[in-house]
Amino acid sequence: MAVVLDVDSHFEPEAAWSDEFPALKSRLPDRYPDHDPRFRMATPEMFAWFVSDDLLRSVAPEERMPIERIVTDGMRALYDPGRGPEVGYPGADQHLELTPATVAARVRWLDAQGIDIQNVISGTGYTLARAVSDPGLAMDALEALNTWMSERLSGAGGRMVLAANVRFEDLDRTIRELTRMRERGSRTFLLPSEPQGAIPPNHPDYDRLWSAVTDLGMVPIVHVGLSPAIYHPAWANTDDPAVIRVISVLEPQQQALVFLNAMVLGGVFERHPHLTVVFAEHGIDWIVSATSRLDALAQPGLSPLLLGEYRLAMSPAEYVRRNVRVTPLPVPHESPHAALGLLAEVPVFSTDYPHFEGSADPVGHYSRELADLGPEVRTAFMGENLAGCFARMGDPLTGPTMGVAS
Repeated sequence: MAVVLDVDSHFEPEAAWSDEFPALKSRLPDRYPDHDPRFRMATPEMFAWFVSDDLLRSVAPEERMPIERIVTDGMRALYDPGRGPEVGYPGADQHLELTPATVAARVRWLDAQGIDIQNVISGTGYTLARAVSDPGLAMDALEALNTWMSERLSGAGGRMVLAANVRFEDLDRTIRELTRMRERGSRTFLLPSEPQGAIPPNHPDYDRLWSAVTDLGMVPIVHVGLSPAIYHPAWANTDDPAVIRVISVLEPQQQALVFLNAMVLGGVFERHPHLTVVFAEHGIDWIVSATSRLDALAQPGLSPLLLGEYRLAMSPAEYVRRNVRVTPLPVPHESPHAALGLLAEVPVFSTDYPHFEGSADPVGHYSRELADLGPEVRTAFMGENLAGCFARMGDPLTGPTMGVAS
């Protein structure tokens, strides 16, 4: 039977998770980012930071609009523990905490949806990775969070698997942590779309990381939470916080495009044919045009102008089909329909559950959205496109029995 894989869902640690690591807790700041404190974890200000920092990070701190002005009533409602189901969809919880009860409830929801395995991403994890400037302290925090989250998820009987959180300034330490987390069951890890430190991920110095993760049978996920765009700071010269919010979230695919071009043209997928990169929550339509442009650049007519002679063994589109996967959100404006027709191997299923931009019935959504496509296309999208990537590394996913931890 074909497996159904959800590559992007969310859970957060309990608010007091760091109490179990007192030495670490004493070193962590109360407000983030540590170099320019603007928010506490799991607050409306944290949400406001994520929907404004892509623009404001290029602005001098003394010239930035105060974070309090960027917070909206909707953000306050989203983080109000007493709010009703009118925010988001019924049952949505932007910051649902990971407890034995919520794990059991999630497994029951997976059973009801027919989802075999769900990859779990922590916003706390990618916030710490992005908002702690000291790489050593950040890794200490991420390793502790990985331990805490993976222990709690063990109660799901393999149905819920943590996307490991790491930094990349010290690749030897990164590899050690990914090795540890693979032993704890993780099959994915979060990867920023822009370099951490002075070495980009297409550089040959990264080859030892790509070799290690494919040997471990792990897949990196470039999540939008670690994919900030770059804007001219003058766009922040406005007294309208709505303009700042909209500009900051206008181009989620911007740095994904940069990352994709660098990885393909830098020969990473040629050197590491078993490596797969998943782009999550950047939209879906961009991958078709980006692939077409890459293929055009590699043609003899254009190649000498920008690339010189294109020397890779395969076309850019062939690398994308083999080595890249992209998740749409289960919403009407992000249909994978066109991408499945042109790049059938690339789109993969995700729910973003329980975030407000996701869906309470993602499987039902795609049953309707893809009803006119053949069953083999739907099966590929719902799981086989991604499952094949793990099998290619020689470490296929094993489908756990549905109904555990219920």
